[in-house]
Amino acid sequence: MKIHTSLLDSKKKKISLKKAKNFIYSKSNGAESIFVGRVRNNNKGKKVKAVTYAAHKRLVMKSFTKICNEAKKKFDKKAKIFLEHATNYVPVGGISIIIAVGSGHRDEAYKISRYILEKVKHRSPIWKKEHYIDGKKEWIPGHSLRQKRK
Repeated sequence: MKIHTSLLDSKKKKISLKKAKNFIYSKSNGAESIFVGRVRNNNKGKKVKAVTYAAHKRLVMKSFTKICNEAKKKFDKKAKIFLEHATNYVPVGGISIIIAVGSGHRDEAYKISRYILEKVKHRSPIWKKEHYIDGKKEWIPGHSLRQKRK
């Protein structure tokens, strides 16, 4: 198994950097790239205290697997990929996503990581509601999952 993907309910379990590093480790890898996405304390001039992530689990898992397989095919078929995204309430500083890649070379590791991040943001049905210091909440507009017809 060279791909691990999951959605973790942040109320029950936290995303683990150690788990990601252990999964991608291999003596044949010359590079490891680890991207950690965290909830930041501001967005567009608003002070953020947390984010709630909602997801269509079945479709997200399908998209994660497809995206990771595309990345392997495109950049390094032997790469090991770990992808986890949080759901539910994640406070400022908490990890929302981790993408870890073990590959033969650094260029492929970087490219796979970036490819996965961009594709997840555009293709996976995950929604984000920001919670502000002033007590207000707002769903943040994302990318449409609908394919544009030509």
